[in-house]
Amino acid sequence: MFGFFLLHCVLAADTFAERPRTRAQQFQLWGEEVLQQIARDFWLPQQQNFAEEAALEKQSDSRQPAFMWSSGVQLSALSAAARLNPGEFREPLNNYIAVLQTYWHEHAGIGGYDILPKSRESDRYYDDNCWIVLTLSEIHQHTGEQYHADLAKNAFRFVLSGEDSKLGGGIYWRENDRRTKNTCSNAPAIVSALRLYQITGKGTYLSTAQKLYAWTCEHLQDEDGLFFDNMRADGTADKRKYSYNSALMIRANCLFHEVLKEPKYLAEAQRIADRAKSRWLIADNQGLRDSGRFAHMLIEAFLAVYDLDNDPRWLKVASANMIFVHDNLPDAQGRYPGRWDKVTSKQLSRYQLIDQSSVARAYLVVSLVLQAIEARD
Repeated sequence: MFGFFLLHCVLAADTFAERPRTRAQQFQLWGEEVLQQIARDFWLPQQQNFAEEAALEKQSDSRQPAFMWSSGVQLSALSAAARLNPGEFREPLNNYIAVLQTYWHEHAGIGGYDILPKSRESDRYYDDNCWIVLTLSEIHQHTGEQYHADLAKNAFRFVLSGEDSKLGGGIYWRENDRRTKNTCSNAPAIVSALRLYQITGKGTYLSTAQKLYAWTCEHLQDEDGLFFDNMRADGTADKRKYSYNSALMIRANCLFHEVLKEPKYLAEAQRIADRAKSRWLIADNQGLRDSGRFAHMLIEAFLAVYDLDNDPRWLKVASANMIFVHDNLPDAQGRYPGRWDKVTSKQLSRYQLIDQSSVARAYLVVSLVLQAIEARD
């Protein structure tokens, strides 16, 4: 399946590389090159799945399949690629959606995506399922295929099964660990509910988003506007801050603004984005102080704000930092490290799927925004 996909990508990229490129096409090419590298390094033919780690030496295909978090980011990268280049990536995207159904696990009366395919014991994460909901909703919005919407709604039912009244509400991080309620599960759940509201028009999704938004802001937002990692069961906050937590709350506010047309949500999205820029941005073109698996979501959040206010600084931050990533981080084989703020020529001994997929997704979403601008101009 992916052997043909890789061949088509290589041929398409060779042809693409010969043509003069717009900025949008340049970012698209970079994203497709990373997906080619992923197909070479991570695909497990016998298991028909991607591995969690790259094959850097000759080894058997007994490598572990990708965890659901990594799989979710890879799905999002393929989704963006299929929007830009449906002829090459629509079929691989649909094939990968089918692969991910091997992770679906029925337990305690409800199905959800498990951490690994065909797990013997259920070990499902609510945030992992949110990432799948978000991408399936995105795919549905661009294809109109009801199948993707149905898969998203089924996964979101599992996400909501992680909510209870302790601490006043909110969703836990993991079904087998009820010690924390995390921004990484609640923020994408808000965005997921809003996406499903846009798809279905059902008010229950909107009211769910509003309820989770109020809880997350009350319990996990710091005075500076950014978001803590989690609230422990004893009511104390884990005050670590990761860029993706604030990024998803930026996107939540952007979506509330789109849905409700209330200026306060755009103002809040801009406020959080400003604080996030100050905390994680080294300079406009010198990287972000975080792991790429978190930072790529902040790039996407900056673009979401740009889409609403047309302030060019958000597009500049996103595109300039991805140029920095391209020019400074990959090794000679085109593989990317985990961090986006450390330039090194050292050959790494481990390469994980999530780090490559995060880069691909970020290149491709920048390309999508630039393509829309070029189409207008």
